[in-house]
Amino acid sequence: MSLWLNTARVIAVSGALSGLVVLSGCSSGAKRTAPAQPYADRSGEVNSLVKRGDDAAARGDSEAAVAHYQQAVTIDPQRYVAWNNMGVELMKMNNYLDAVAAFRVAADLSPRDPRPVSNIGLAYQEMGWAQDALINFEDALRRDPNYLDALRGIAVAEQNLGHASLESLNRVRHALMIEPDEQWREFFQRQRFRVENQLRRPVGSAD
Repeated sequence: MSLWLNTARVIAVSGALSGLVVLSGCSSGAKRTAPAQPYADRSGEVNSLVKRGDDAAARGDSEAAVAHYQQAVTIDPQRYVAWNNMGVELMKMNNYLDAVAAFRVAADLSPRDPRPVSNIGLAYQEMGWAQDALINFEDALRRDPNYLDALRGIAVAEQNLGHASLESLNRVRHALMIEPDEQWREFFQRQRFRVENQLRRPVGSAD
């Protein structure tokens, strides 16, 4: 983790407000969040920086976006939108460790929103750390059992780890009930068959 992110995270967590409003909006991959409510007397400046970061991200300029988000959280360390969106852009730059650090601040500041935690799982998945990814997707599902990105992510992690349990089977069945994308539905069907077959095998049997 960079020195800047480490210091900023300490500032943010030490002043974190509980019960922030859960924001809406999602897209493929790591999830961005919508602008939050104004903050103190410099809210206009912070809002402008977040918007400039969002505009830079929309142009594909992740470096500029991160710079704007960093300025925003320096002024308002509790602006979890900026932390989460900064993490998204850091992931695009393959800076996964700093992305995880930013997502963790966002997750601490908005304890009921599944997206920052699911984004941590996605970052770990991109790094090839399936077990760490699974743990964070589980955390995201504790926040929202219907969050599809986490249901998708945890199924991928369990496939990579070869995990099979009644809990994972129930998650796959639940995902099949709410998944609108046909390709993901096919994936979940394959996972259902895989998990069911593994659960039928006698303990200690060979693959």
